[in-house]
Amino acid sequence: MKIDRNTIMQSVVDAISSRLPDGLRCTAGEASLQIMRTAPEEGQLVEVPLAPLYARAEKSPEKAASLVVAFAERVLAIVRGQLAERSLQGAQERVYPVLRHASFVKRDPDRWVFQPHTEETSILYAIDDQEGYHLIEKGLLAQAGWTGEELHQHAMRNLQRLPVPQKRQQVGPNQITFIAPGDGYAASRILLAPLLEEMRRTAQGDALGIAIPHGDVLIIADLHGKAGADLLARLTYDFASKSSRPLSFLPFFYEGGELVPFLTVSHDRKPGRAPADS
Repeated sequence: MKIDRNTIMQSVVDAISSRLPDGLRCTAGEASLQIMRTAPEEGQLVEVPLAPLYARAEKSPEKAASLVVAFAERVLAIVRGQLAERSLQGAQERVYPVLRHASFVKRDPDRWVFQPHTEETSILYAIDDQEGYHLIEKGLLAQAGWTGEELHQHAMRNLQRLPVPQKRQQVGPNQITFIAPGDGYAASRILLAPLLEEMRRTAQGDALGIAIPHGDVLIIADLHGKAGADLLARLTYDFASKSSRPLSFLPFFYEGGELVPFLTVSHDRKPGRAPADS
């Protein structure tokens, strides 16, 4: 029995939507489910990755209906927790950095605790509740008496403790590494400089390419020549265009500890920077 992910996703949305209090709505994209405020002001209350539910349903399709019900109950429990009074006190080990497109911050810059990352992305911060997380607002930070730097240090320490599962695919001379653990912080691992330095140290090609097309995957590629750069550019665009919440359509070269965005030449793109063929 084959599981249709769209059917599972819609079943979860329906189960949750029928029980949400006024002022909230449930939406879902390819990789995650979001509970959004609609009043008194719009904004995200909580986000929950769908990958664990899909994995369980595909492993035990005969239990799909009960798994949907259980998942919906957990999400509703998280919502009730988020609507209760929140605090960062004692939450030092539950905060993590998360990436959002820069436009997300620009819509309400006075609300969020954030740092710039690239031209397309910003670093925000979240409190993790095992089944999901909610973004940290400036008011919550002030209540805790933390500085933005203290929050960043706590978040990075916790990120460093997470495992970094890797799946590799060889395409010609190019080795593509996918990091997609399904915990909501895949793209955040781009902030782990030791990880990137190790990948650069062991690379055999002309350049180390990196991509964060959306929040649930980090792609690191050992690239050979312009063909390798073209490959990563196509892969990044494909992943980002299929996501309901893309981060960056452009890949990067990792050079001297910096992320350098690049374009490649194609029939519908202007020429950009790419490594020379060896």
